[in-house]
Amino acid sequence: MVLSPSRLSQSLADAPSAVTVIDREMIRAAGITHVLDVFRLVPGFSVAHQDGLVGTLSYHGLGDGYARRFQVLIDGRSVYSPDFGQVYWRNLPLSLEDIDRVEVIRGPAAASYGANAFLGVINFLTRADVGGTRPGVKVGVGEGGYRELSARIGGVTESGQWRISVSQRSDDYYESIPDDVRDRFVDGRGDWRISNMDTLTLMGGVAHTQLDEDAAAGQVFPVNLHSAYGQAIWQRVYEDGAETRLFYNFTQQTYGDTLDLGGFPPPLDLGFSTRRQNLIAAWNFALAPAARVALGAEYRMDEVQSQFYYNQPESIEERSWRVYGNGEFRLAPQWLVNAGAMLESTQAGQQEFSPRLTLHYQPRATQSFRIGYNLGYRVPTYYELSGQIVADFGYGPDTLLILPDDLQSERIVSREIGWWQAWPDAGLTLDMRAFYDRYTDLIDFAEVSYIDGQDDLAYQFFNAGDATVRGLEFEIEWKPAQRTRLRFAPAWARIKADNPDWNDSAPSSRSTCWRSMA
Repeated sequence: MVLSPSRLSQSLADAPSAVTVIDREMIRAAGITHVLDVFRLVPGFSVAHQDGLVGTLSYHGLGDGYARRFQVLIDGRSVYSPDFGQVYWRNLPLSLEDIDRVEVIRGPAAASYGANAFLGVINFLTRADVGGTRPGVKVGVGEGGYRELSARIGGVTESGQWRISVSQRSDDYYESIPDDVRDRFVDGRGDWRISNMDTLTLMGGVAHTQLDEDAAAGQVFPVNLHSAYGQAIWQRVYEDGAETRLFYNFTQQTYGDTLDLGGFPPPLDLGFSTRRQNLIAAWNFALAPAARVALGAEYRMDEVQSQFYYNQPESIEERSWRVYGNGEFRLAPQWLVNAGAMLESTQAGQQEFSPRLTLHYQPRATQSFRIGYNLGYRVPTYYELSGQIVADFGYGPDTLLILPDDLQSERIVSREIGWWQAWPDAGLTLDMRAFYDRYTDLIDFAEVSYIDGQDDLAYQFFNAGDATVRGLEFEIEWKPAQRTRLRFAPAWARIKADNPDWNDSAPSSRSTCWRSMA
């Protein structure tokens, strides 16, 4: 069963999207030590690292250094940063041992998660406890100076369970560049039953990451990244199976960096900070025996601040809202419809509407064919909308980035055909997706003429053009024995775009990957 695609608990056969599920047994068997490397197991995904701190991923190309086109969630809490649209994967207060599973929606899911669920959604679902009251310690040593020491403890009471995890890790990711990184974090979660119908979940954590960079390259070390979060979830389950949930969460992050060119001009503060608060109400219920619905509303407050990147000392604040509805309707034993939509306001001052419709034909319980239509948007980040950089390198103010003229949201129309098949007796499952995605108003930046008395040039974001991506991907998993698993997950994609560089951003085929555990 999966929870992410429609916010309803569904089987993979009934889900409106292609979903890859990676559980903690697979993560452990694959020998993964960095969270970002989990996505090497997902068909169509590409993972890259700029250095030990900054990593990114893309899906069928069209990627960049910030992974701006994904929505990333931990237990439903967005960790997509509103300033540059990035996720600092090293700075997440998340232990691999605390992950129960990762649900990856392959394709747009704006009807469920809003404007930035553009290429896909990644939802980490964590465990409440770590196996009762037994404490655990992990020590890791590996190549590239990898060192890890982590500990966790949990408890079970009559009314609930809890766990606390602490970790410290360091490594030198690339030998050829000075990118030593040190991470430390503390994270906790508790789940308590407060009545026969009600449960309360509390989560919180803090993380600190330090990156040492080369002073000769114009950087002063270290770079310090701090983050903290808190989340509270109240859930009521009624006798008929209907659910009501209330969420509150906050996430804040501070990035500290200084550019020192050797005493003159004075050092430049390249730091920034972000803060996000969300209040969410959600309802899941059955309209009829063959119809289930998920409804929700969200109010969000975002705040970003940086003198360097926005050319002002004041914070930029924005309040936005969204409402959504998703439904699963069984028309007949062999026919199923998933329909949903989201309406939201955005920091760009616009309102976006994102619908989704899929039709499933299921001739038997182990087989499902799907045809689907999705429309989604990616709203420009605060940096793309409001970024202004004016720096003095000792020769007077030099304008590096100017405001865009009229920046529109990126738009995707996705059409797909899916096939899910299981052969239980053989321990074999297949998930295939053929897609045709049309992108419009993709955002890029370029150098433009701007009179500033220096080089008379500056950068500016703009809507650079359109692209079409079509291809095929599939995922085959075979479990020949209880503790043996083989996975084969290739993908092919072809891009035709206005920008020639985009055409080469995805190879026509991906390398295949086998994973097993025993």
